[in-house]
Amino acid sequence: MYKNATFALLLLPLLFLGCAKTAEQKEIKKSKEGITIRLEGTVYPSKKEAIIAPMTGRIKHIFVKPGDRVAKNSLIASFETIVTEYDVQKTVQELEYLKKLKKFLQASKKENMSLALVNIAREKLERLSKLRAKGYADTLEYDNAKALYASSLHNRYSEKESKTEKLHFLDERINVTKNELLKLQHTLALSQIRSNLSGFVADIDTQVGEYVAKGTKLGHIVNLDKVIVKAGVAPGLLPFIKKGKKVKIDFITTPPYKVESTISRVVMVVDPDFKRMTAEIEIPNKNYLLQEGTKALVTVYLTKEEQQFIKENFLDRANQTLYEVKSFNR
Repeated sequence: MYKNATFALLLLPLLFLGCAKTAEQKEIKKSKEGITIRLEGTVYPSKKEAIIAPMTGRIKHIFVKPGDRVAKNSLIASFETIVTEYDVQKTVQELEYLKKLKKFLQASKKENMSLALVNIAREKLERLSKLRAKGYADTLEYDNAKALYASSLHNRYSEKESKTEKLHFLDERINVTKNELLKLQHTLALSQIRSNLSGFVADIDTQVGEYVAKGTKLGHIVNLDKVIVKAGVAPGLLPFIKKGKKVKIDFITTPPYKVESTISRVVMVVDPDFKRMTAEIEIPNKNYLLQEGTKALVTVYLTKEEQQFIKENFLDRANQTLYEVKSFNR
């Protein structure tokens, strides 16, 4: 029918009730400039992430409010917990001290480290006793600390204590401290709710003092540096909607705003919002004028061959109940 065009036949039943237009005909627009396809679209953020509670607990602080701009990994909220950044840093410093003490002992010719080891073991046992009372240290960890403290006392008052025994004690202490540091870091990380991406806080669905379960959605972060315009497409018009196709988008805003772009992709799965397959157009969002939910009209430009085919099969023969839809592959 058309020169240099390959036709893929698709039989599409279109049933009419009286003079009612089909979905395809409603999206076809004819003017003195020619025939175009006009689709109804909606603006979506280019990225959107839910804020998820990483643990079960009571919200202690909320550090942001809707509309705030946040960077990736920004602190959004925190849970009530006895573990603080100070506890983590103190344990880090203790670990570094133990490592230096071991290095010093290895180079030392005198066995004069017993008192320091006793003090370290005693402080550790006292700290674990407080943590265990609030459920942040298990029984095995506490028992190990008691055993190490007893061992350090024994070595302190043993005249025959050897450097090898002291080094062995230090190795045990270093391993215990490493494990404690990991637990503290893990507990602190779980108690802090952070953003998974850079963007804006769209909503916060929790409040200080609220008790929430692990996995609860507490709000959303959206990235609006770019937005995606999604538009539903009537099935019979899909052969004319392709990636790279030139479009004009008129946004329903005050004042009016429009851009020209190209189709980024065509999604051949029915979208739950549109109940149809969709075309997507990704565009920059200067000054964040376009927000989630903004409505738009997407005008798809057609070639002369496509316009002629639509005129003959969708407009001139409007009473037929079966169309032969053809795709134009150049």
